[in-house]
Amino acid sequence: MKKCIVLISVAITAAFLLFTGYISNAKELQHDANAAKRLEIIRNKLVNLPEMKFADSKKYYEESLKELTTLIEKYPGTEEELKARLYAGNIHIFMNNFDEAIKCFDFILNSEINNALKANTLFFKIKALIGKGDTKKAKDVVAELRLIEPLAAESFTNELGNILRIGMDAPMFNTADINGKPVDLAKYKGNIAVLVFWATWCEPCLQEFPNVKKMYDKFKDRGVQVIGISLDDDIGDLTGFVKQEEISWPQIYDGKRWNGAIPSLYHVQNLPKLFVLDRENKIRYIGSDTEDVSRVVTTLLSESKEVPLFR
Repeated sequence: MKKCIVLISVAITAAFLLFTGYISNAKELQHDANAAKRLEIIRNKLVNLPEMKFADSKKYYEESLKELTTLIEKYPGTEEELKARLYAGNIHIFMNNFDEAIKCFDFILNSEINNALKANTLFFKIKALIGKGDTKKAKDVVAELRLIEPLAAESFTNELGNILRIGMDAPMFNTADINGKPVDLAKYKGNIAVLVFWATWCEPCLQEFPNVKKMYDKFKDRGVQVIGISLDDDIGDLTGFVKQEEISWPQIYDGKRWNGAIPSLYHVQNLPKLFVLDRENKIRYIGSDTEDVSRVVTTLLSESKEVPLFR
């Protein structure tokens, strides 16, 4: 599966607004005034980007990442280098480059730094690990963070405890699709449901879309319901794409991106994200690979007699 796109604007904004002063007390680091001025310009540009539409902000994040990389290479061994790596790590989280983000944070953690910077870096490393889906390592880092900042670590304890897992009951929702038709997940009990979280601005979602469509055509008459949950900024983008691609399965939209009721209910942090629910509304798959989804659905269909799809 190709790289997905994630937006964790709260984490990014926090890094740029709250933690920029913590590096000034780092041990054995030099300060460069020119680098500091340049870094402040980059920071000021970044703090406003989470409020923009993704399509508009993405190019600015990419440009800022290039500027930060140049600064890192030009001013090694300075406190500004570590600030730049902290910012770069958060941009990598935004762009779903979780491994690159973790490299940035590990570099900082392997430097001579004070506890304040260490706590902040551990905080964002946990965010990257959660985004990557590595909850085991995330818990290990939470334990390390707890030794420095217990309250910050506790917030992750709650977050990790709320992450949906295979075998859990799927959170129910009752809403309407973009055509005003009711979508009550509870009424699909007895059938298999596939929830597809996506957006037209998400390039990997569009790349995966033909496979989603094939999967839908394969199972639509066998007691399998596909439900799209769009994180689009503009309903016109969604309805235009639905019409152009002749999408037949229901699409849910509320215009709130990651803060939407259903993405929040399912703790969605990256796109595309697919959930497979069995006939008892239990979660049997969480991921982004439609081939895996098809295999899971085929297995579920073979477990018991197929039933007509709820209409």
